[in-house]
Amino acid sequence: MSEIRILPLGSGSTGNCFYLEIGNYRILIDLGIGYRKVRDTLLRYGRDLESVDAIFLTHGHYDHVKAALPITNHVSCKVYADSSVMYSIRNIRSERSVIEMGKQFEALEGLYVTAFAVPHDFVRTCGYVFEWMNKKLAYVTDCGQMNENILSMIQGADVLIIESNHDVDMLKNGPYPYPLQKRILSKFGHMSNDQCADTIEAAYRNGTKNFLLAHISLNNNTFETALQTSLKKMEGKDVHICVCHDQGDGMIEF
Repeated sequence: MSEIRILPLGSGSTGNCFYLEIGNYRILIDLGIGYRKVRDTLLRYGRDLESVDAIFLTHGHYDHVKAALPITNHVSCKVYADSSVMYSIRNIRSERSVIEMGKQFEALEGLYVTAFAVPHDFVRTCGYVFEWMNKKLAYVTDCGQMNENILSMIQGADVLIIESNHDVDMLKNGPYPYPLQKRILSKFGHMSNDQCADTIEAAYRNGTKNFLLAHISLNNNTFETALQTSLKKMEGKDVHICVCHDQGDGMIEF
């Protein structure tokens, strides 16, 4: 029986939301897509939005919190986030719980969570590590630059959800104006396919073999380009790499 199941409900510029099952617990990461899409996609896989046990937010950018109010109107669980996000979700009815970066806490019985700082152009953006029994899942998106602290936090993860946002050449020759290109390419922007592949290689050396590529740009990347960049980097290695599509079109089990 699988102990980790992942259903990408939205991953990219249009909105971000992941549904995770770890053991018997059901959680959401970010609330950047509409209530109906979340509800209907979960129902398609025999899941119920009202049964979600906890929600975790990475930061307050619109594509991660825009549906916080309608979604939390249908759940009774806590919403965990850094204090910098609380103003963005001030009107939700669910109980808001402030996390502390780098400090592990027991969000649900036996489910231990650690938030860690990720360089991005929102104050105190975070990634997450979820640990349940002997299983560890790490989540890192909206990350302008990988660093040793993040690598130490995700070390030994059974599954890593990692950003592979853009192909640098496609971005530089694409439709985005130069200031936006500069923002995305900065150390507080988003990770490129090559940066993602380098991170996968480093995480593999520390024991991770399962990777999901997330937050893939619709304008400056393709699913195939992102996937092939990482596969080429890890050619000959015992790894499982797949792409998180933006349509909630597959439950991934580990």
